Amino acid sequence: MEAAKLLPPTFDALVKTDKTSPSLIKTDQELPGARQSNAMEHADDIVAFGATSIGEIEKLMEELRTARDYLRSEGERVRRINARYAHLTRTASASVKIIAESMGKWRTTEMEAASDTDSGTRRSHS
Repeated sequence: MEAAKLLPPTFDALVKTDKTSPSLIKTDQELPGARQSNAMEHADDIVAFGATSIGEIEKLMEELRTARDYLRSEGERVRRINARYAHLTRTASASVKIIAESMGKWRTTEMEAASDTDSGTRRSHS
């Protein structure tokens, strides 16, 4: 009878009413008023939670794809800006070099002219 205590109440009531004829209770028939297996209810809950989780995961994956695409485009933009900056830097350095060389020539010419002037004035004073 300990096994009957673990059974659902409807099954337990049938066992108590007819102890002499266990053939009245067939295992392949559904008991009156008995609920279907909780396993099916749990399976439905699991499927529902799984569907919700899958939806959330797909949403997160789409957000990650969007973030990836944004970061790629920003990376390309930064590369283009760096390339422009490098080109501008090279151009500016080349310009400064040309200006410095030109000024160096002027300086040399001025120094030669000044030395010629100094030597000319020395000659005239001698």
